[in-house]
Amino acid sequence: MTESQILVLAGGAVLLGVLGAFHMSGLRLIGWCTPRRQDHPHLSVIATFWSLGLLHLAEIALGALMLWLLLLIPGTGSLGAAAEPTPADYLYVAGSSFVTLGYAQVNAHGAIRLLIMLLSLGGFMVLTWSATFIYSMWGEIFREES
Repeated sequence: MTESQILVLAGGAVLLGVLGAFHMSGLRLIGWCTPRRQDHPHLSVIATFWSLGLLHLAEIALGALMLWLLLLIPGTGSLGAAAEPTPADYLYVAGSSFVTLGYAQVNAHGAIRLLIMLLSLGGFMVLTWSATFIYSMWGEIFREES
């Protein structure tokens, strides 16, 4: 492995750890802030849904930030044909990687592909975690209403 590949993998591992900690903290905050389930069961599910959406957008922004930081380092690669990627390009690549397991219309070149792989893994993990979280909440409400 080259130095740039090791650097990008290390950055991706850090991002994966940050995503896990950030997501866990976000879920705790959402659980604490949502309306009481017994008083407003359906409102709590809707509030949780929107809160999870905002949490995922923040996580995508973290991925975009890591992409930008690593691409500042010469030799780490590029994002397709864009000579000067814009913030929207970084968000698009991070968001597409996060929710589609890495499939996007932008082809990354070089070591940065390793970060996109880890961002896809992190996205899959936290999206699954969120689905379990809201599914469990809905199951509790459904059982209480029965």
